[in-house]
Amino acid sequence: MKMGTDILLDELDDLSILGGDLVIGDGFTQEVGLILRINQGEVKSDPLIGANLIRLIKTNVSADEMQRQVKIHLTRDGKNYNDVKELINLKRRQ
Repeated sequence: MKMGTDILLDELDDLSILGGDLVIGDGFTQEVGLILRINQGEVKSDPLIGANLIRLIKTNVSADEMQRQVKIHLTRDGKNYNDVKELINLKRRQ
């Protein structure tokens, strides 16, 4: 798992500020979460990245297809699905 120092976001995806300073820390899981939440076309520098999971949840796509989407987009960003699969819950809400 490749860890990296990054500017951290809060639970609302705003910059995390503590004592007037930006909070810096390991951003790996934050990056994974962002990749899974965004849709393709939302990142100007890489318009193909984004798992489109919000759109897929509203369809009849299988859990295997959702997992395939996650793997593709994490790989696109240089992340290994096996490193984070325990952190990801792909169960569909009923």
